[in-house]
Amino acid sequence: MNETDVIIAGAGIAGLSLAALLSQRGLRVVVVDGAPHPDRLGPLGAGVNDWDRRVSALTPASSALLTDIGAWAAIVEKRSAAYDSMRVWDAEGTGAVAFTAFEVGAPDLGHIVENRITVDALLGVLEREKTVAVRWNDPIIAVNNHHTAGVQVTTENGDRVTAPLLVGADGAKSIVRRQLGFRVRQWSYEQSAIVATIALEQHHNARCYQAFLATGPLALLPLADPLLCSIVWSLDTSSVDAVRALTDADFVLALNRALGDQAPPVAKVGARAMFPLQQCHAVDYVQTRVALVADAAHAIHPLAGQGINLGLADVGVLADEIEQATSAQVDWGDLAVLRRYQRRRKTENLATMAAMEGFKRGFGSGNPALRVLRNAGLSWVNKSPHIKRWLTMQALS
Repeated sequence: MNETDVIIAGAGIAGLSLAALLSQRGLRVVVVDGAPHPDRLGPLGAGVNDWDRRVSALTPASSALLTDIGAWAAIVEKRSAAYDSMRVWDAEGTGAVAFTAFEVGAPDLGHIVENRITVDALLGVLEREKTVAVRWNDPIIAVNNHHTAGVQVTTENGDRVTAPLLVGADGAKSIVRRQLGFRVRQWSYEQSAIVATIALEQHHNARCYQAFLATGPLALLPLADPLLCSIVWSLDTSSVDAVRALTDADFVLALNRALGDQAPPVAKVGARAMFPLQQCHAVDYVQTRVALVADAAHAIHPLAGQGINLGLADVGVLADEIEQATSAQVDWGDLAVLRRYQRRRKTENLATMAAMEGFKRGFGSGNPALRVLRNAGLSWVNKSPHIKRWLTMQALS
């Protein structure tokens, strides 16, 4: 049996970030994941199929956390794209609103980064940390939270690891959450998202574009190449298979019809992938000796790209609470310590989830009266500098 200070289930962006923060605070950490060890990235290609189809819109707050960890410089060196403006419009009406970093005196609104690049940078950090062990290809199959020495996990290869604290950072289908019976509220949006890299006929000018369509939101996220964007196109289940099956030429035509004249014309599309959309929120994020972070605690609709930012905020707060407990020589797996983390994060997460749900349902409705209201609302916001400034500041945090 192996003993450590913290066990983290999940070697994604949230899990690796937490491992780095805790190791840098002097704790021993074991990260367990069922996936194979990802190859370290070499030189990256520049074609539409040479980019990771999963990207994140990292806010300045997330960039600051990754800077503290020591990963941000490697991300920037590899490739990332700062964006300084955003245009949002209702494709079923005339309402539109534009946000710029200039309006709030910021250099940018955030960075679009391929997920594989963020993971690679974090792996580079962890290679320098001597108190972190990442176990790949070895998923957790059982969790015992009644062990005399702490919480104990058993992995597929038969190893048992015990620690005062287990953190579930293992995604929306969290094994930790399921094994320990955390209650959740979840529902399907009856939609799936198509993701791909596209080439534009004109420069994206470091701007994000988001169209609200009757079938779901469509986002264009600018990449480091001024002619390339990543798309996230949410479509109803009834239509997504047909759209995904279109030829490349017909898919480009469908994209351009959906975008109208509000975004640069699309010239080419790369390989496409699809994933179902659902919302899931744990009623509680913590039990004695167990905490959930990121998608394991709250999976939201990707229409605003806030999922990873909420997850990294969870990681930062949990690391702070653990550090305070260790400084006070308090058991960091104690429920009182973990509840402080939950109090600091749950309200913000619920507010963001409620806002995303409101956007999804408000713009997904075909009710004519609601269409008039939402178009009027967008136009009002666009003409209200104080409201726009407040919304922009929220996006930066």
